[in-house]
Amino acid sequence: MGQQGDFSAPWTRGFAVAEKSIFPERKVMTSVDDQLFGQTYQQILSGVLGGESENFQLIYPYLDWWWPTAPSGQISPQALSLLNSVPQWSAVGQFDPSGATLLNAYQQTLQHVNPTIPPDQQQAVTNAHNLLIAAQNQRQNDLTARNQAWSQANANLPAGVPPPVWTEWEVQSGWAGTLAKDAEANATAQRNYAQAVGQQSPTLTSALAAATPPATPSTITSGWTTVNQGDGSLVSAPAYSMSTSSGQDWVNLLSQGGGNQVTIKIGQGQGSYDFSKSWAGGNASVDSFFWGVSAGGSWQKWDLDESDQSVSATINLTATKVMVSPGNWYNGGYLKTLAGTGEFYSPWTATGGASPIFGKGGLLPLQVVALVAGYQPSYEITMSASTYSQHVEKYEASAGIRIGPFRFGGSGGHESNTIERGDSTTSFKGKSTATYPFLMGIVTAQPGIS
Repeated sequence: MGQQGDFSAPWTRGFAVAEKSIFPERKVMTSVDDQLFGQTYQQILSGVLGGESENFQLIYPYLDWWWPTAPSGQISPQALSLLNSVPQWSAVGQFDPSGATLLNAYQQTLQHVNPTIPPDQQQAVTNAHNLLIAAQNQRQNDLTARNQAWSQANANLPAGVPPPVWTEWEVQSGWAGTLAKDAEANATAQRNYAQAVGQQSPTLTSALAAATPPATPSTITSGWTTVNQGDGSLVSAPAYSMSTSSGQDWVNLLSQGGGNQVTIKIGQGQGSYDFSKSWAGGNASVDSFFWGVSAGGSWQKWDLDESDQSVSATINLTATKVMVSPGNWYNGGYLKTLAGTGEFYSPWTATGGASPIFGKGGLLPLQVVALVAGYQPSYEITMSASTYSQHVEKYEASAGIRIGPFRFGGSGGHESNTIERGDSTTSFKGKSTATYPFLMGIVTAQPGIS
């Protein structure tokens, strides 16, 4: 059975991190929406994460966390898609199928290390390395073609027609099989390269071996697991551990007092978070609307506070941080050694230059180390009586509303997420009825650096 060819494959409408940030680095005037996003970001930092030292990335819009607990010896495709992703270098991010994976970036980092080899063995190592790079290039070409085909499959869909389900589309289109063959070729080339490096670089050899997928799901080694690739067949996959393995597990803990009660208050005049001081150093517009309504099967900007600066919102929810760590296929300590003293094949460098391995713009810049989860948020939006009169009809006719990253109703997701409404003449009130949690963000770390 072939290896899983691309562990970035998301499971519904996109779950791996996009290459292009929605938080580009360019100076623009700060809008009211940006200020409100900044307030939300800062209050999650303080209310959920306990301070501003965390490398927190706000997800816009949030992601439903409904995936089930995988059978023993497996990881769910949904969990793998997110945990194995390489996040954007941005304080605000989003997810789609085109992102890089931690496994692939880590493997390539090891394969770019230039070991000290005796002259009489150097040619064999060079030949093996060249074959490995050729296998990687073929996989990357196929990934690019796959992503282009996915974009075309989603382009110009008629109104109300949902996007294809990723896992089903990838299998039916044949790309899952193509990428599985690419992964087999990469694994073979990597084993050959590790053998050529041999005992001249034992730490590198050991790391390469640990990061090489097992030949078949029946020969799973330490640090690896299996995943259902969508057609019932199992393929080997990198293992990850979580302090809570599924959203449903966390919901079960809530009945025992799990999670923290958090209140988020936003509104004009309450200040804003300076994203240029965030870990990502961003300083530009989020470029997304903060207030939104669901109408006609799509989300639309809601100009609720355009002429009323008194509009404010209070959101109450249960939240928690779920810790994540890769299996022992990943050697974080060795990465720190490489970042400090490692030599790499030209043009690669540990940091800096046109082809850095670590840090911003690097091959391996970030990894997911925690998920920031919430459950059944409630809201109250207060405003003047005249603003209420102006917007109440649109509000009552909507299938759902958005307040920044939070969604109430209108989800069309895995389970029903309607709104329990209870309004007055100067406020809109409601609560999500979803029986599953959601992910409003992630915490990142910098491999080799932090």
